[in-house]
Amino acid sequence: MKFKKLSLLILVVLIIIAGVVAVQYFTGGNSQSNYNSQTAGSVVYIENGVSGVVTINDPFLNRTTAITVIYYPMDTGTGFIVTNNGYIITALHVVGDLKALDKQQLKILSSSDIERYTEMAAVKGYIDQYNPELVSELGTSSADPNSTTNALIQRGLLSVSSTKQVIKVKVPNIDQKFTATLVDVGNPNIGEDVALLKLNTNLNNLPTLNISSKKPTILEKVHMYGYPGSNSTNSSFNQQELKPSISNGFLTTETAKNSTNSNNNFNIQSIFENLVNWFTISSTSQTVANSSIYYGTTAETTKGESGGPVMDSQNNVLGIIIFGVESSDLFKQQIKITSSLFMSSDYIVQICKKNNVSINVV
Repeated sequence: MKFKKLSLLILVVLIIIAGVVAVQYFTGGNSQSNYNSQTAGSVVYIENGVSGVVTINDPFLNRTTAITVIYYPMDTGTGFIVTNNGYIITALHVVGDLKALDKQQLKILSSSDIERYTEMAAVKGYIDQYNPELVSELGTSSADPNSTTNALIQRGLLSVSSTKQVIKVKVPNIDQKFTATLVDVGNPNIGEDVALLKLNTNLNNLPTLNISSKKPTILEKVHMYGYPGSNSTNSSFNQQELKPSISNGFLTTETAKNSTNSNNNFNIQSIFENLVNWFTISSTSQTVANSSIYYGTTAETTKGESGGPVMDSQNNVLGIIIFGVESSDLFKQQIKITSSLFMSSDYIVQICKKNNVSINVV
């Protein structure tokens, strides 16, 4: 019996592999042929950062210095405009806590998180500008900014006057610089990686995207837009010409995930598990309790593209890019069964409805 089940799974995988090869052959894989300038004009670049004022008492230089952190960017991501007056959808982790993301968990930035990131930014700025020897003088590690910050706090040498989260947004084809307010987020406890932002602007003629009301289907062709991140510490926010890249592919799997079991290490075993989950969900047409539905695609995305739109063939938003799947598994690389994950437009509709934001659902 087990042999029959395994044979069936292998047969399914072989069928999907054949589909992958055929679609890649006839569609040209991740070509730029489906680039839509109107869609790209609504896809925004996002920077998540902090600002504030921190006072440092340096006993080695016998000086007290107030460090003003005007703006310290921590990470970048992508979003897209859904209303003319500037409501934006992105992924929760783009504007959330980076340390939680390292543990594959979703968490909004608390006031203490914002304070800690501001403290570390101020300490770094102080060391760079005033006392490069502070790390060795305190006996802390230069590789761990936390250790120096903790040492200053423990000795009563650091105090915080003010801190806040600062979300910056660059809209294509508009020179004006925007900040945004975090309005609401999905439920992080069940893996709802979605956030709603509002641009701090009086503009009411911004380009928007239509949201699809259709359920994504296996082998459906998709186009993903996003701004690839950079390993450089320099901000890309000031670039005049900022255009999102596009990746084309098709939908391969449907699986239930939550914040505790999300796993981006896809191997042959996880492919089988995803296929089983897909058959289970498709046959029952029910959402698995205490989890969210994620979709796998062959479209390749990278760090920084999270929060970008997943478009269908009619250029309607089918979902939100969550993350790209990086794997050293040779089998996975060869067939590209899953290269990125996204959440469906259902979560966009839900969070906008909850906050009385009127969007165009088609």
